[in-house]
Amino acid sequence: MTDKQSKWLDSVVQSVTEGFNESCWRPKADIYKTATGWLVKFDVAGVKQDDIDILVSGRKLMIKGSRRDYISEQGLRHHRLEINYSQFQRTIELPHDIESSQIRHELNDGMLLVHID
Repeated sequence: MTDKQSKWLDSVVQSVTEGFNESCWRPKADIYKTATGWLVKFDVAGVKQDDIDILVSGRKLMIKGSRRDYISEQGLRHHRLEINYSQFQRTIELPHDIESSQIRHELNDGMLLVHID
């Protein structure tokens, strides 16, 4: 990656936190430039595909949804809870407008892979 590309990634590809509040958590993301477009990988371990929405607006790609605690064993009392079970939201801004028709996604081993062609 050239210095110019690195500076561009630092300045253009950014997290947007509008609509984000303390009850939400933000999945970490990796962003890759591919031969045909972009790949954005989100760490959403423990989230079911039906609990994820992917939205596109101009240059912004947003994922939102919820991670639920599916353990329903009777008599459990927590000792320590470190995993966020709540709503999540993450917005990534790309350098150009994207169309929802350009997007395909897959959920694989806790990683949401969003391909933008």
